[in-house]
Amino acid sequence: MSYRLKTGEGIAAGTRRITREELESALCEIAAVTTGNEADAVHAARKCIKKTRALLRLIREEIGREIFKEENRSLRDVARGFSGRRDARVELQLLEKLRKQAPPSLAFEKTTSMLQEEIANNADTIGPQRQAAESTLQLICDRIEGWPLDNLGMDDLCCALRFSYRRGRKYYRCVCAKKTPENFHAWRRRVKDFWYQSRLLCNLNPTVMCEISEAAGTLGKKLGDLHDLAFFRLHLQGRQGIDEEERNVLFGLICAAENELEEAVLDLGARFFAEKSGAFERRLLRYARDWPAPARA
Repeated sequence: MSYRLKTGEGIAAGTRRITREELESALCEIAAVTTGNEADAVHAARKCIKKTRALLRLIREEIGREIFKEENRSLRDVARGFSGRRDARVELQLLEKLRKQAPPSLAFEKTTSMLQEEIANNADTIGPQRQAAESTLQLICDRIEGWPLDNLGMDDLCCALRFSYRRGRKYYRCVCAKKTPENFHAWRRRVKDFWYQSRLLCNLNPTVMCEISEAAGTLGKKLGDLHDLAFFRLHLQGRQGIDEEERNVLFGLICAAENELEEAVLDLGARFFAEKSGAFERRLLRYARDWPAPARA
């Protein structure tokens, strides 16, 4: 499986192929969920869905508003259905990392117990959610051939990627103006979209595009880590039954980690989004001129 258009491949055919591969991978992961591998399988399925949604945003103008809204909403709902499992396990992993920086006398026993209980409670609902998710994803697979993609060209994809890059620059400026968790989260979503979308077009110019994609991936990963810390902090604030000493120590550790990550992502963002979106698109279009026509049957 390759999450990129192949050189010489028809744009419409390649787009359908990639979409189908990601949805079929998500279906396989969901079908394979068991108590022992639940975390990894759910994470892999959600990742496939995110990649599919990023692709949909790249072809939104071609397939039309109504089709985009229906498919995107369906995929979003499937991913949200599994989010509770992912959230509690990520928080437990974060807790293990933060524990290493805490006083030896603090084991965070109550917080650990709380998260383990949430994981156990979520495991009881996997059956119905799996069936609903499988049904939804299969329906989308069945509709792919009907998407109106025959007029989709590489220039259209370059223009759409430029729009994605421009949105990333816009949200970067918003974060610089107001460093709130909400702004960082919104920026993260745009960077993640751009990362996936740039991977789709890596064969335009493998050397340059892979470098761009790798840089976007690094920035997105750090923004994801920052988001997980902010989510964990908010969860702790609203949760009853946690020992106050544990809560206060965790708040201090989380805030220190957030400050360090914020500085890092702003530095990365300044370098990554230094190029203006118009210049970025012109570069893409130059690469697109060398994209070969698909081989004739």
